[in-house]
Amino acid sequence: MLRYSKERLAEEKSITDIYFKAQLELNVRKELYENFRRKLTDEELASLDDEDIKVPLERYISVMSAGYFGGKAPTYKVKAFNKDKDKIIKELFNHETNDEKEIVEIKELIKHINDYNNDASHFLHMVLDYLIKRACYEIYYKDEKTGEITIARSDALETIAIWDYSAKKNLIGIYRIIRTYMANGEYQQMIELTTADGKRYYYDTPEKRKIFGTPAYEQKFKDEPLFKENIKEQQPKKWDDDIPATAIENCDGIAIFEPVISLIRAYERCIQNSRNVFKYNDEAILKVRGYTPENPMIIQNEKGEDIINPARQKEDEYVLTSRVRYLDGNKDVNSDIAWVEKNVNDTALQNHKKTLIDIICLCSFCPNMTDLGFTQADNNAALEKKFFSLQQYIATFEGDFEEGLKRRWRIILEKFNKEKGKTYDFRDIEIKLNRNLPSDVATMITNALKIRGLVSDDTVINLLGLDLDATSELAKMDLQNEENIQKNLQQMQMMGQAGVEQDNKEDKEDKQDDKVTDLTDTQKAQKLTADNKKEQTKVVNKQINKEE
Repeated sequence: MLRYSKERLAEEKSITDIYFKAQLELNVRKELYENFRRKLTDEELASLDDEDIKVPLERYISVMSAGYFGGKAPTYKVKAFNKDKDKIIKELFNHETNDEKEIVEIKELIKHINDYNNDASHFLHMVLDYLIKRACYEIYYKDEKTGEITIARSDALETIAIWDYSAKKNLIGIYRIIRTYMANGEYQQMIELTTADGKRYYYDTPEKRKIFGTPAYEQKFKDEPLFKENIKEQQPKKWDDDIPATAIENCDGIAIFEPVISLIRAYERCIQNSRNVFKYNDEAILKVRGYTPENPMIIQNEKGEDIINPARQKEDEYVLTSRVRYLDGNKDVNSDIAWVEKNVNDTALQNHKKTLIDIICLCSFCPNMTDLGFTQADNNAALEKKFFSLQQYIATFEGDFEEGLKRRWRIILEKFNKEKGKTYDFRDIEIKLNRNLPSDVATMITNALKIRGLVSDDTVINLLGLDLDATSELAKMDLQNEENIQKNLQQMQMMGQAGVEQDNKEDKEDKQDDKVTDLTDTQKAQKLTADNKKEQTKVVNKQINKEE
């Protein structure tokens, strides 16, 4: 960790001093990164043979750990507006909290910026840098064309932070060393120094670099510093009175796999030795006892030089390729034919390799995925137990990442407040760093529902582990319940109206039936009267006919 005062940082000669101190740390980071990559050069690939075995456990440890901690993007929650609590906070700390409208705006602002910058991928690579290179950095700037806030990762192989001497770490500068290679193979180095006052640029030359620190340098350049500032490229500050960047550096200065590098090399040697034994046995010498070759092994040529006897080569070849061996024995020596092989205690060898792997995983806090207990873990609780050691390691720097993310949103919101006339407060943003484990959603839902009624619905939603905003979900539920109530009322009203109409209809039909019945009876009476009249007429007519 580089510490300087602001006054000294402003001096041009300090840039050269910082360069050499920074270079020591950056060289170590480069070595650690090469251990992680385990990538062969073109020359190494050309000369690669079976003797060179590499087991890239550094990569396994780094990727597994980074995936567990950074495989899921952080989630952000803005504190819900509480009139009574906010009044107390204002009285005690003179802190104006965000109102309900501002809370919604901050949520949308965070989501938009994260989506634009692909925050999930960005965060994972930040974690990888931290675990491998012992530090990670991000720089903020506003795209002049689109107006979008851009969050860029600055490579830890060329970046280092500068802090002041205060008790609490206070970032006062971001120091980047950038090399530009020329056609002749030489390079020029540019230093970009970002402070609260803006950006300054310094350059060296191959000529000055080659003789720096020698009397020839003092004579030629008259004690000029190695790096000279280019005033024309100087950029004024564009972000309030703070550095638009965040630096998270490992205070212990240890990469996650650094303590086990020697153990990894020992494991590689063990694998190599095992391979050598098998290779020796594949190329074993045939031992023949009780048989005397007809031809000698060595003969002399015309020049008197010793050479291998071609006849003996043919004889040996015949013995090796023949499917049947006939050996003459005698009383003193028993006939025998066998391969000369190395005996391997495979059990001891496997135990030794397992011991090395167990110690490597133990000292790097990374779980062994091939462990039997790991493969038999059938639920999230069992998996979390296997990751317990890694969780303890992460706890040592998790707070640094939370602090770094708080700084990010403080700087961004302050810029928005200045440009848009807003009063957004970053202190109302709650940051949650998630763990990347397989989710047993059914079990989580069952467990959450078991405690519903004992705790608030807000707590139940948070226990689901579904990356939901409890406040937003409860608001949606209230709105949904209100809509359902309105729909039920409307349906009840419609059903009631329909019932009244049905009753009225039935009353009308009953009256109509009664009327129909009355008319039928009257018609029957009228018909009966008419029939009687007809009968009477017939009787009278018959009587008249008789008298005539």
